[in-house]
Amino acid sequence: MDEQDPRTPRRGAQLSAARRQDILSLVSRGDIVAVGDLAGRLGVSPETIRRDMRALEGAGHLRRVHGGAAPAGPVDLTARRPVAERLALSRDAKIAAARAALPAFESGMTVFLGGSSTMLLLAELLAGCDLALSVTTNMVDIATRLAERERCKVTLLGGVLKPATRTLVGAEMLRALDRQLFDLAVCGASGIDPVHGFLGPSAWHAEIGAKLAERCRCLGFVAYAAKLGRSDAFVVQPLERVSFLATDAVPPAAFASAFDAAAIRVMLPPAVPRIESP
Repeated sequence: MDEQDPRTPRRGAQLSAARRQDILSLVSRGDIVAVGDLAGRLGVSPETIRRDMRALEGAGHLRRVHGGAAPAGPVDLTARRPVAERLALSRDAKIAAARAALPAFESGMTVFLGGSSTMLLLAELLAGCDLALSVTTNMVDIATRLAERERCKVTLLGGVLKPATRTLVGAEMLRALDRQLFDLAVCGASGIDPVHGFLGPSAWHAEIGAKLAERCRCLGFVAYAAKLGRSDAFVVQPLERVSFLATDAVPPAAFASAFDAAAIRVMLPPAVPRIESP
């Protein structure tokens, strides 16, 4: 039965939403995708794909071009590479952003640290601090590094191991989060949009983001400034759910205004001068 049949509006809406997420996932790889290719891959008519593209473009998720669609902005393709490779990319900027986040941590806190190359660098800095923390993470390397510190109690969540990212994922991990409450949760992002918020490359990133929003008192992101304006397929957190962004440089005006409107505190490393709003 066609999804436009009025007898099945709910199923049609579900199919449409799922198909548009599939389109975004393909577009987020950084290439132009053709209408005909998408229609064949997803098993619908070219006109259905064009309608989806118009809706996604109207929401700011992609950019229509002749015969197809492209990402709305630059895509961070490094987010799809193994974490061991990503550690060396923009390392100084990532360390600076991680250093900016350190004032958010206090002894006695119960903390969740997400898994990414920037978050691993943050864990390295925390390991060198004299803080007593109870840390939960789904990244093997973060857990092993912080477990070396006597003052850190470390919990590694269960799940299926993804070798490229060294993280544990899946339903078991989400169930474990349901049993915990955090003073602070900190994550990375592959892109940041002034309208849609903090972005990630997969539906899994969106799932864990939604769960953390329920389980923490304060939610922050650590991302170097080049991520501002980059696009990706999934919204991990909308701006209004985020307490702070730790980054290495003063955000451009459009982002600063969006962060102010959402009451997001921008944290900068000590060497970066702040620019006061007029």
